[in-house]
Parts: sequence; structure tokens; C-alpha cells
Amino acid sequence: MTIDTKPEGFFAIDLVAFRCAAVGGLNSAVAHLIMARGTGPDNRTTQWSVHSIEKRTGISRPKAKKAVKDLLQRGIAKQVRDGAHPIYELMAGDQIPGAPFTIEEQKVIKNVQDAGGKGSALTPVLSRLEVQGFIYKPKSGRWGYKVNEAAIQEFIRPVTVWLPNALIDGAADEVAPLELIRQTRSLPALRLLIELYAVQFLPSYGGVPYELLKEVFDRAKIGEQGPYVVWGFRPSHHTATTAAFKLYRPFLSGQFTKTNDGAVKDAGLVGFFWPAVKTLKDLGLVELVGMLLEGGDDEAEIIHPFPIGDGEFAERELALSATKATRGMITDGQFNWANENGYSHIVPVQKHIANVTMVGIYRLKYRPHTAATAAWYALMQQSASEFLAKYRAIIEQHAARKSVA
Repeated sequence: MTIDTKPEGFFAIDLVAFRCAAVGGLNSAVAHLIMARGTGPDNRTTQWSVHSIEKRTGISRPKAKKAVKDLLQRGIAKQVRDGAHPIYELMAGDQIPGAPFTIEEQKVIKNVQDAGGKGSALTPVLSRLEVQGFIYKPKSGRWGYKVNEAAIQEFIRPVTVWLPNALIDGAADEVAPLELIRQTRSLPALRLLIELYAVQFLPSYGGVPYELLKEVFDRAKIGEQGPYVVWGFRPSHHTATTAAFKLYRPFLSGQFTKTNDGAVKDAGLVGFFWPAVKTLKDLGLVELVGMLLEGGDDEAEIIHPFPIGDGEFAERELALSATKATRGMITDGQFNWANENGYSHIVPVQKHIANVTMVGIYRLKYRPHTAATAAWYALMQQSASEFLAKYRAIIEQHAARKSVA
């Protein structure tokens, strides 16, 4: 069995199978990822098990054995060779009994199916399944529920997710990202990390699609000169849109709570999803990269990146040059007003792009070196170089005028 040992290499998992593993708890989810890291070209067969888990994490041998046993008992992994060096096969999600549902959830779904949608009493589990879209109350009926078979079939459909070796192995002398998350004891953070890998597409979005998850920025006009308007942006809030339902669905609880601003939200979003986002950000596993867009609608294209702290070097250099270019276009008073009011992300934009918007895009720090990643990086470098040349030309023009004056 040939295993990719390169730190920049990558391996694949089935998203649904990982969700099934996560039902068993944090150790089972970690064990599944490590066993998958040890697969060969088929991304299914592995010799990595208890020893590999013990070696790459702080999980003790008895608990590693328990985690592997859990995966085997629930049909997530199958032992295909015994002996001192056993071989395992990792199963696809649609081949796993019960799919990514807990025992309680499976019982409720079966009860609703058997009862024909009648007589199902409201319970926390039923409420959770309803808000997640797996069970619904028919509009024509006064009572009872039905199973959304289409939603369940879609949920268990196999989805291949490519993950970087560095997620398991780490880089240089650092603690591996998977072990970092394990140490936080946050299963929601690990689940969200894998869900983000499933939706991220760098060539089109530079990270996780902004119509799913983003940081919203306020905008203010700072000044204008010639064909340009100088816009200032400041961070406002983070949001997961309704389009992100499949992303945050596993976190929905069906129980609701009132937030500090008076809004009523699902307790799972408040207590698990957003804390998981923060955990991944605090651990440095996701970056928040500013992106300048043509407009505020979901179909608006990216003009160019505008990161401050995170992002690639070329992107940060571009943002710095854009800010420098504005200094010759606005007065000191305008510049000071912008900073005093928090509009510190300043950029000149051609006047006809009247609805220019800035959002913060979530980007995974550790990226599998796939063809898509390579294509994005090349395109990003080319685009950054082109806009950098434009901003530097503006800076030089202002410097020339100043020297003549």
C-alpha cells in the first residue's frame, strides 16, 4: 500500500462517513480522520489504526482502541485482514447503517415512518429533526409528521472531501491542527472544519463562498478625485445566510434562545456553530480575508482581495498599496475622519462601480495542493500583480505632482 508521505500532499474522506463517525464523539471523529490519512490511492484501504492514533494525538491507547472499536461496530470501518498488521476498509456514508443520525434520531424517524405521520408527539429530538428539514408537518394535516425522504437521501449522498496531509501531520515542529482541535475538546469545531473543507472553492471565491458565510462591512464615501471614488469600509458583523443551511444544518437544535440584541435564534447556532467559528479562527485554522466586490448581491464578482492581517503576501501588499494610493486623493481631514470612525480599509474605486462592497471571506489556512488550489494561486498572483501596478502608478502620479508643486 503506497501512502502519500509528503507534507504538501492530500488525502480524501467521504463527508457523510465523517459525519457518521462524529456521532460517536470527538475521539471517533479524530480516529476516522487519522485512519483516512493512512489510506492509499483508493482512499478506502488503510493499515492505520490504534498505534497511528496514539502516535499522532494525545489520545491514550485504551481510548484509541475504544474509538476504533466504535467505528467498526457502527459499520463506518470494516476489518478486511486480521493479524498483527490488520487492514481496514473505510465505508462510504450511504453504506453505513443509520447514516449520520443518532440512535434516538433513528428511532424517531422510524416511528414517524411506521405511524404514517400520525400521533407523533413533539419531543426535543423530533423538533431537531424538523428544523433540520428531515421531518415536516404536512400543511393539509392537523397533526402528525412525515419523513422528508428526499432530504435524507441528499444528506447521505457520498461527497468526497480533499484534505491536506498537514491537517494530521502538522508542519515543522508545530502541533498538528487536528491535535489542536482535539485539545480544545470541541467536536463542533472539528465538524465545522470538515464542512468548510467540503464547500471551499478557491478559484471562484478565494475561500468559502461568501454567499454562505462572511463578515459584513459598512461603507462610507471618503472623497473622490477624477475617475475615482475613495471608499472606506469597517467591519460590522458576521453572518451565515439562508443559503448556508446545509453548512450549519448539523448544528441546529430546534430549541431557541434570545440573544443580547433581542433576536430569537436557534440555540445550536448560538451555542455551537458560532463558537466553533471562533475556535477555528482563534486556532489559526481559518483566515478572514477581505474581498472587494463589484456589488452587494450574491452574484457580484470579486474585484480583488483586500486583507489586513491574514491572506497571502501578494494580497497584503496589494491592500497596502491601495491604501497608499488614496492618500493623494483625499485631504488629511478626510483621512482622519475615516480612521476616527473605523473606516480604516480605504480603497479607490472607479466611479461607475457605484455599489462596490467589501466582505470578509473565510479561507482555510491548510490547503490541499490540488489542481484547483494551484489554479487559484496562479490567478491570485496574476490579478494582484495587475492591480498592484495600477495602484503604484497612482502613487507615482501623486508623488510627481507633489514634487513639481
